[in-house]
Amino acid sequence: MSLAEILIGAPIKTARRRRTKAEIECLWAAMYEELAEHHPQSVRHVYYRMVVRGLVEKTDAGYDTVQIQLVKMRRAGVIPYDWITDGTRWARRVKTYGSPDAAIAEAARYYRRDIWEQTPVYVECWCESDSIAGVIVDVTVEYTVPLFPAKGFSSIGFLHPSARGLAHASAGRPAHVLYVGDWDPSGKIIPGKIEAELRAHAPEAEIHFRRPAVNPDQITAMDLPSRPAKASDSRAKSFSGAAVEAEAIPVEVMQQIVRDAIEEFIDPHQLRISEIAEQSERELLFRWAEALEGRA
Repeated sequence: MSLAEILIGAPIKTARRRRTKAEIECLWAAMYEELAEHHPQSVRHVYYRMVVRGLVEKTDAGYDTVQIQLVKMRRAGVIPYDWITDGTRWARRVKTYGSPDAAIAEAARYYRRDIWEQTPVYVECWCESDSIAGVIVDVTVEYTVPLFPAKGFSSIGFLHPSARGLAHASAGRPAHVLYVGDWDPSGKIIPGKIEAELRAHAPEAEIHFRRPAVNPDQITAMDLPSRPAKASDSRAKSFSGAAVEAEAIPVEVMQQIVRDAIEEFIDPHQLRISEIAEQSERELLFRWAEALEGRA
């Protein structure tokens, strides 16, 4: 079945004109190609890739078009639902098991060894939004690095326990915080506010704060889509240049930026030893689960 045959509903009406069926089909094909190569992605990440391709305008109407068509593509079965990430909503539920061996078997499947116990530093990754978190979490999970979505200007109720957790986890070692966020009036200030609060609430910790993305040099080097700073933002007066959202960086590039930043603090030889030990310990847990199951 072709994309044209499974298109649902009328063309989307934007602020300027109605898109033709052929234009929507072309957009679907491009979004499928983008997501098939790199998933999951947030709607905003896909939107920026379509802006770069010239298939939608860099406007609210362009974003709405991408958002609506991605919904239609998922409902039509063109792309899996889990190709699009949405970290802004989550459910609370109690985890239960049918038996002790089932609990141990699941612990074995998800068992990870703490590679940072053997390193002279402690590392955390912070990001400005859930959207960014949704595409870099695979990298932070790979290296067992805690990931903190700040969601803009974080509350003291979030920053205080985060700072105390950093102080405890670093255990006297230098703590390196990697921050990923937008380059705009607010995005330029947010990491400084986070750093100041972490230092205030964890004065005993040695904190090093660095911003792997987005930086002005990356905007130029990657020719990232930009927009004028919002006039309504009171901080715009002290900001010069174009504003760029972190989602404008392609997913694979963003993931590599974060991976490279984390790997600066890891000894490859020590990482390999940890991975071997982790596999051995996981197998031990599976054997325990099998032994318990045999006694049932």
